[in-house]
Amino acid sequence: MEGGAPIRYRLIRQHGKPVILGKKVHYVGGNLARAWGEVFETFGLEVKQWNAVLLMGMGASLIQLLAQSQHPPSSLLVLEIDSEMVRLQETHFRLPLPYKVVLGDAAQTIYGIEGSYDGIFIDVFIEDEVPLAFLCPPFVEAVRRRLAPYGLLFWNVLRRQESVQVGELLKQAFRVVRQWRYEGHAFWAAAHEFDAFPTPF
Repeated sequence: MEGGAPIRYRLIRQHGKPVILGKKVHYVGGNLARAWGEVFETFGLEVKQWNAVLLMGMGASLIQLLAQSQHPPSSLLVLEIDSEMVRLQETHFRLPLPYKVVLGDAAQTIYGIEGSYDGIFIDVFIEDEVPLAFLCPPFVEAVRRRLAPYGLLFWNVLRRQESVQVGELLKQAFRVVRQWRYEGHAFWAAAHEFDAFPTPF
């Protein structure tokens, strides 16, 4: 979760697994975990060679999926604005990879991040809305500069108009852009090179 305003969360269990709920959405676990699981399967990410990975918005589901891949990342950096979201996940979820959390608005902290990343996953919401600070060319350019030559970017969007904006921004910045839908999610994928994807798409 990312965004500017404080949000009330509710922790429940579904089928014995923890889920963090907002008023409208699953922030961690539940439907969101299933959606990201489908992304990994559809794009063949289980066989991707991960070295360094950047998560914008802390997500236990993504951390678990990366840990289960054939080549888990040796470095995992998480940009998260909400310390309560970090506390809830560290208390109630299995986090099988070592990671570092940078607390702060990812739309701003991205500009201070160094190095390149084989995977960048953007999952930033206030409920179902992507904060405006992410929907601008300077942010996307900062992300582009951090993506490794054969790295992959994945961005989860829920609202239709925001999905259109994200797609337009990515197409201006990246050579390769794909969209894939799962239930209410629009997942945008971007890369510098066509063969960055483990499987054709």
